[in-house]
Amino acid sequence: MNMKLVIVDSNEQIRDELWSLLALDRCFELVGTIGNTVEMMDFLDAHDVDVIFINNQPDEAEKTSQGSYISAVLSTERPDIQVVIYGSSRADAYEACRAMSSGFLLYPFDILDTRQMVARLRYNFELLRLKRESEGSGIMVKTRMGYHLVRLSDILFIERINRRCRIVTEDGSEIELMGYTVAELESMLEPYSFFRCHQSFIVNLRKVSVIDADNESKRYVIRFKKTGGEISISREKYTEIVDILREKYAKLRP
Repeated sequence: MNMKLVIVDSNEQIRDELWSLLALDRCFELVGTIGNTVEMMDFLDAHDVDVIFINNQPDEAEKTSQGSYISAVLSTERPDIQVVIYGSSRADAYEACRAMSSGFLLYPFDILDTRQMVARLRYNFELLRLKRESEGSGIMVKTRMGYHLVRLSDILFIERINRRCRIVTEDGSEIELMGYTVAELESMLEPYSFFRCHQSFIVNLRKVSVIDADNESKRYVIRFKKTGGEISISREKYTEIVDILREKYAKLRP
């Protein structure tokens, strides 16, 4: 899937030069070339955009805001859009950093710098796409009332109790399932970052906030984001889940 691109610059020659470099990687669809930031904001209201390349001073000052200002606005209002600022001064790079832009290019453009920037944008775009797909996906499960579609992003954990399994969602709702074993549910959910931390529990790893270990009492528990309560796990499962999370999130310390 190509990234939908807008280039914001009143100088047609610079726009053409930039597009000739970006087109080398064949991962963009150029959906607009715009002269100033006012036109750009109007364009965003009517079109889907993934990436904006913008001159830090795209037009005469009395006609437009700076690219760094627009980047700062979009970083809070539209964080799904990646904004790359370019300019002829290294002071522009400082402004781009302050504005939480996705990157900065010095003009005249260097082909190596530009292609490295494209690689970074493409990587971030793929991560965002996978996140959207994961959040939007779900499973159809059988309940007493028939079949129920449950979004994976809503599930906190699954518990087997009184010979039946139930789904507990992030808002505290419970969905009692019919005819499933824990092993069957584990097989269904394991590809989507779920982990069987106990004989009777499957947890959504994306919802885990804290893993506590009390070595003296040999007590190990999982706690979740945005909710109280905890789930006890064995020493073996504690080690396994920490290894999994450490692999997924490099900053997790032993």
